[in-house]
Amino acid sequence: TSLCRLKAFFGDDTLPIYALSIQKLRKTYKRRVGEVKAVDTHRNELAETKTLLRWCLKKGLVSKALVDRLDEVEGTGRRRKGKKQLRVDEARRWKKKAMELALNGDSGAVAALCSLYLGLRASEIVNIAARDVDDNGKLLWVTVSKTESGIRRVEVPDALRELLLLLANMKEPDELIFGKHWRDWPRHQVQRICKLAEVPMVTAHGMRGLHATLARSAGATSDFVAASLGQTNSRVTEEHYISSEANQEAKGRAFLKVIDGGKARGST
Repeated sequence: TSLCRLKAFFGDDTLPIYALSIQKLRKTYKRRVGEVKAVDTHRNELAETKTLLRWCLKKGLVSKALVDRLDEVEGTGRRRKGKKQLRVDEARRWKKKAMELALNGDSGAVAALCSLYLGLRASEIVNIAARDVDDNGKLLWVTVSKTESGIRRVEVPDALRELLLLLANMKEPDELIFGKHWRDWPRHQVQRICKLAEVPMVTAHGMRGLHATLARSAGATSDFVAASLGQTNSRVTEEHYISSEANQEAKGRAFLKVIDGGKARGST
């Protein structure tokens, strides 16, 4: 990911480090803002460049003045919180098409279903090994994640259990059940099914958010949803994954429960 962002930012991987200047870096970022309309993309590339030059400073390859000047460069535009999610009826049509494909041996459809049913990150999906599908398919061990809290066990719903077991049983214990893929592969699978199901185009990250939204709507607390997504901060989960409508619904139920004389267990 770091290499892809840096190559996209500089456009020329033969450029020597010593040739960098603040003027060139500002000009490069301005060019990327013009080329890429997605704010998150060019701001992430800028952040990656700053990280690279801080590392270069430790190695004595650039001056502190250059790093300090680059730190003053602020990202353009406002980051979006969360990704576009399907509505419930759209998600049902998407799931129906995904299941149809999966039952006909389409492993990409099974991977896409993991983002919706299990709320897994794309990188977690592509790193599922056969031995991670455990307890006759009832449990999935997530052993590769971007955060320490992401290392977890996930309960597999019945709808997905046999599909994962079938793939796992065809592999050696340490083999990846979907084969070797770049982490963008689940996104392509999700969007392929969006097109076939004739629903709005969303990402695997958006499906992960829908998983969180539906869990919250069903009464799960923000802390529980955060844990199921492999996150420690429920506030981040609320801001970036759970829709505001789902939060309001859950809080409304908690309020009614208190008013009716009960205790709002796990309310936020």
